[in-house]
Amino acid sequence: MTTAKEYAGAYLDQLRAAIDEIDPAALDPVIAALRRAEAEGRTVYVVGNGGSASTASHLASDLCRTGAGTGRRGLRALCLSDSVAAYTAMANDTGYETAFAELLALQVGEGDVLIAISGSGSSPNVLRAVEVARERGATSVALVGFGGGELARMVDHPVTLRTRHYGVVEDLHLALCHIISMFLAGPQRMGRPDQRPSSSLG
Repeated sequence: MTTAKEYAGAYLDQLRAAIDEIDPAALDPVIAALRRAEAEGRTVYVVGNGGSASTASHLASDLCRTGAGTGRRGLRALCLSDSVAAYTAMANDTGYETAFAELLALQVGEGDVLIAISGSGSSPNVLRAVEVARERGATSVALVGFGGGELARMVDHPVTLRTRHYGVVEDLHLALCHIISMFLAGPQRMGRPDQRPSSSLG
């Protein structure tokens, strides 16, 4: 029978292996798209299901703070599953597979950015959201595991993990989100990750 220590060791081995497979250069076009959105006053929308919904909410929160204390306007970022009322209303009225797409269709426009986070890259509601974003002229980004799936082929800028371990994928997606948001916040935040961001009020 496997002990907790043995399982933890095996899990961490998979995590290390997956970290080594990440291509940091894949983040460059993502950062560029987000900087352009900030400069133009566009909106960043983030979507995901389950654990990826939690990561999407976390990323949207962090992106809203990238300009704090810098004198920059920062990013306007929204996680589409954060409003349980709005998301479940759309799912109930039009179907779960189109719920994100319905919410995006009401808001997204040219120059905005959609970040889709998915373990498998095959969730129909996430894929449909990407379709709508692209139809409206938004830039599309994916953080995706399992080699990318259909999602990686649909977006402008995929960041793909090969591992098919959901836990490892979700762990590393959160790490990638922290890299993105802290890099966008600038040298002061990167140099002092132990400090909270200062006020956005100026």
